[in-house]
Amino acid sequence: MIIDIHGHLGNINIAPFWRADASKLEEYCEQSGVDLLCVSASRSLMYDVREGNAEVDAALQETTKLLGYVVVSPTFSESLGDLELLKRNPKFRGVKIHPDYHGYVLSTPSNRRWVEAVADMTPMMIFHVSCMPGTGFSPAVTVAEIAKNHPGTNFVLAHMAGIYQNGNYPYFPNMDSLEAVMQMNLPNVYIDTAHYLMYVYPGVMEKMYAIAGADHIVYGTDAPLQGPMQMRFAIEVIRAMDIPEEDKAKILYKNAQKVLGL
Repeated sequence: MIIDIHGHLGNINIAPFWRADASKLEEYCEQSGVDLLCVSASRSLMYDVREGNAEVDAALQETTKLLGYVVVSPTFSESLGDLELLKRNPKFRGVKIHPDYHGYVLSTPSNRRWVEAVADMTPMMIFHVSCMPGTGFSPAVTVAEIAKNHPGTNFVLAHMAGIYQNGNYPYFPNMDSLEAVMQMNLPNVYIDTAHYLMYVYPGVMEKMYAIAGADHIVYGTDAPLQGPMQMRFAIEVIRAMDIPEEDKAKILYKNAQKVLGL
């Protein structure tokens, strides 16, 4: 069993080579060996939140390998109405938050209060975490502080909790956000692997494992941003690690089962 906790339906970044409808995503799953892929709508992140949520709702009813996230945003407060999808369609498993694309700073008090209110309405949330130098729309520590206030909700911090490449010395990705989050010792916080550096540079996944431990890591790829070959590479990176097989199983699917309530 392999569960990819981080994917997108539609045309990510409006680039034609990253376009993937439901059938294409299922094809990617078949090619990479992924059993379930959890998706939010690219349209929700980049154009119309509610139209995108409706697209995912329709896709979930036509596919067997996809699960969904409802995208909500304080920038588009009407998106709160789509939380009803969590009740109407059991294949929706939680909420996606993406401050970078929606143009708000998560740590601003009004935005944080809005998101904290949403945390009371969903069993899990996945956050895009700012992962480039100079960005701070969704700081990992802010997400973890929200998680601390909502122990009954599971939180996934995408992109290795904001890993980024040091531009001055590019061979050593920075993991300072990951360390800061893990020092908070929160049982409901998980970190996904959706970052290309995990297989571009040797040792990145091992360092992530050393900092976070197997109980807090979930496999994710950002598909279709990463295609089926990259999805498979990421699986092989995890399988090749010199760690117990049980820990590999936690990363590849067991933790995701807990996070998603499967």
